[in-house]
Amino acid sequence: MLMDNIYSQSEIRRILEENSLAPLKSLGQNFLTDQNVVENIAEAAVSTKNVLEIGPGLGALTRKLADRAEKVVCVEIDRGMVEALAHTLEGYQNVTVIHQDFLKTDLDEIRNGCFGGEDFAVVGNLPYYITSKILLKVLEDSEHITSFTAMIQSEVADRLCAEPGDENYGAITASLAYYGGPEHLFDVSNKCFYPEPEVSSTVIRYVPRKMFDIDRDQYSKTVRGMFSMRRKNLQNNLKASFGIKGDRARTIFQEAGIDGSERAENLSPKDFFILAKAIYNI
Repeated sequence: MLMDNIYSQSEIRRILEENSLAPLKSLGQNFLTDQNVVENIAEAAVSTKNVLEIGPGLGALTRKLADRAEKVVCVEIDRGMVEALAHTLEGYQNVTVIHQDFLKTDLDEIRNGCFGGEDFAVVGNLPYYITSKILLKVLEDSEHITSFTAMIQSEVADRLCAEPGDENYGAITASLAYYGGPEHLFDVSNKCFYPEPEVSSTVIRYVPRKMFDIDRDQYSKTVRGMFSMRRKNLQNNLKASFGIKGDRARTIFQEAGIDGSERAENLSPKDFFILAKAIYNI
């Protein structure tokens, strides 16, 4: 039987009880209870006819995605949720649910096996404890991904959207900027979930594209290396992370046009690109 009011706490509790389930804190299971928020996420997420959803939970967002897309594939790690989805998504013929850990999911297999080799959009309410891992997995394999809409902890969103010199600007900011910066869409109060998380959330969207003409691994190693000791300057981190010092270090900074006495937090993603080219050319 298809539930109509999947956003009410009483209905969510009923579905959970009927399936002998409880929200698992270890999996970051918090269910949206605000239909407007769900509608807004779905509207932002469907940038093509194929959509991959990470962690559908009880299917509130899934149903709105299915109303807008031709094909929706959901990857859910919790077997109990998979069984509940068989009921909450009853009647949605364009939805496929896969019981799997998303971090172990082969996105090429999804594209070829479920979407006929066509490009697809990705969306998900990301568990706070593995947000960075999921962001990296999707963006590092984003050749055929049209957009990535994610609801994440607001504190993480602040870091991703930070500008050089800001206190929130760090290695993850610069590293993911290789694929273009995220767009801040809207904030979501913790009051919009059951159970209520302790933190607020923010919905962001990436339109992945390679921003710099350099190997991803070389770029990311440069960013990590320069941030390895945040309070140290670039020259110290170049020595510690790459073993480069003296005349070689001076040549690199001269070629890049960057002051070695600066700290990594003041470099733009483009600066890291130029520095990475100088390091690997040397």
